[in-house]
Amino acid sequence: MHIRYYHPEDDPALMALERLCPRGLPEPFVHYRRRFIDRAALFSDHQLLVAEHEDRVVGVAAVCVKRTHIGDDPVSLGYVFDVRTDPEVRRQGIGWSLVAAIDGYLKAREVDGVYAHIVVSNVPSLKLFDKLGYERVRQVMLLVYQPFPAFDFPEYMPRHVNDIACDQDLVRAVHSGRDLYVPNVAKRVKDFGFERWSVDMGDAQFAGISLFDQSYVFQQWPAHLPFPSEEEMRERGEKSLRLFDEVGIHSPDMLRSLFDNLRDMAVTDNVSKLTLLLDRMDKVPQFMFSEAHNQMDYWMVFKSLREDWKPKWQDQPMYVDAREL
Repeated sequence: MHIRYYHPEDDPALMALERLCPRGLPEPFVHYRRRFIDRAALFSDHQLLVAEHEDRVVGVAAVCVKRTHIGDDPVSLGYVFDVRTDPEVRRQGIGWSLVAAIDGYLKAREVDGVYAHIVVSNVPSLKLFDKLGYERVRQVMLLVYQPFPAFDFPEYMPRHVNDIACDQDLVRAVHSGRDLYVPNVAKRVKDFGFERWSVDMGDAQFAGISLFDQSYVFQQWPAHLPFPSEEEMRERGEKSLRLFDEVGIHSPDMLRSLFDNLRDMAVTDNVSKLTLLLDRMDKVPQFMFSEAHNQMDYWMVFKSLREDWKPKWQDQPMYVDAREL
């Protein structure tokens, strides 16, 4: 077995590998995408490592590098995701070798640390990262909402625009002090149905949230069904909206009105679901939990790549990048 960098011609083999790696309970799913690398390409600085055995692709892992901060320390961090291994050759150290190779790749680039998100019930993956020296830092939640019609006329009518600069001063004021904040998420997803929804009544009464359509990049697909063709997926036209950069938790009624408007729009706009990532420490209004149709919990695991540095995490919610799960 040897590990090398990704080539574009690997995509068919990698999508076949994706098909062999369902996850999620009680309804296992896989990711449908036009090219396996499409999810990694959401990040400007990304790389895929491919494992081959006897001229056959048997594993892959993706990584991106970000400039961010932890506490007062400006840092560069790697984020590991899309780790897949062929079921026929599992328990032979391929996953371990791929993640170790990513650690080596990042060390060669003098990156400060690396992290990943792992479903809390995925014990094998948690043990794998434990063995490689990763520590469990905190939990992240993926909240899933269904489209739902609004039966009452909203108290606040939001505006929505596709301008990525809209409300950025408010977003920075709320989120930029958090560990792992990055300012370019909206810029990277602007071509994927990006919209900014907001209400501003003056006198510090405001609420806002951004969204993009993940179906441009990947879609969850039932593991027991064969992949559709690109034409079939275009005909379905089903959207999956990821919400992010929420502001206005101090104005819960305004944020609720905004949220209800979004779900009402989703009913007639062929949206299958809306999702939101939150740090478990986030103090968001209660309705964001009570209205969730489903919740998935993930461990964030972290490893310092510098012997002389240990992160000083702030005792507050961290910024969760909407591109990450």
